[in-house]
Amino acid sequence: MQCALKMSSVSGYSSAVQLLVCFLTVLIWVHEIPAVNDTHVTARTLSPCYSANFTPASDRLISAVGCTVVFSPPGLNFSTGIVHWDYKNVSSTDILSIIVYFKEQSKVDLHPSYIGNVEFSKTHWTLQIKLQLGDGGMYSFRTSSHETKWFQLEVIEPLSQPELQSNSSLVGSTTEFVCKVPVGKVDSYPWKKDGKRLPEDSRFLLFQNDSILCILNTALSDNGVYTCEVGNQVSWNETSLKLVIQNPSNVVVGVVVVIGIVVVLVAVSYVSRKHLKCPTQCYCGHSDVLPWKTVYLKSTTFQKMSLKCLLLL
Repeated sequence: MQCALKMSSVSGYSSAVQLLVCFLTVLIWVHEIPAVNDTHVTARTLSPCYSANFTPASDRLISAVGCTVVFSPPGLNFSTGIVHWDYKNVSSTDILSIIVYFKEQSKVDLHPSYIGNVEFSKTHWTLQIKLQLGDGGMYSFRTSSHETKWFQLEVIEPLSQPELQSNSSLVGSTTEFVCKVPVGKVDSYPWKKDGKRLPEDSRFLLFQNDSILCILNTALSDNGVYTCEVGNQVSWNETSLKLVIQNPSNVVVGVVVVIGIVVVLVAVSYVSRKHLKCPTQCYCGHSDVLPWKTVYLKSTTFQKMSLKCLLLL
């Protein structure tokens, strides 16, 4: 009986020790897991940077290619350990460590793809990046004991100068303006005429995300300077083109005048090759006056004489 009690006592003591060991193991394991801090990473765009917002953000920031963004960690105090700045794509779970800072050794490991494009402060643990288009994504700061929530950065390409083209147009026809932007994604295409918004007119139609403006049944009143404005979240640009509408009747008159001038010039060229009697008179083919010799003159006086002959013929 006493032996049984003694064995039971030893068994109970052993179980208690095992429970204590398990508890300590779990405690150590939990301690090693980085705790997610309620505070967030903050980021801001440094000036100058197109028309980007320079206000610090704590969840999401929109900035532009070529600009510089500074990420700041929450206020954490610890004397030893490792600091990480991590990155991942919005559509991926793969995590890339941009910076790994070993505080005790004051050693910084920088990912090769960020060399020359990133600065890290050992004092404030800030991360500074000169943005490229591929830098958009999620960023996080963590230590051996703390980890922040993910911060989203959206990087947008600034718009280049737009190119504006139009077809020459006559009264009653259709005039088309095409606005193209070689670099950057356009969010909006506001159009103006003579510095003001387009008039409310059913003849004015917009196509292809408003990048094409068509004017139906063009009238002389449509003459003016047309401006294509382009914009996105980080930039704005514009270009203008003057439209001159021609009246068909004026075009016909102009064509007749041009044809008449061409005919006269051809005739003058022909007469200039005819034989002339003496350098002062033109007999226009009457060769029975005096013996004569062939004379070719290229002066202004000769051109006038040739024209006179043409009129006499």
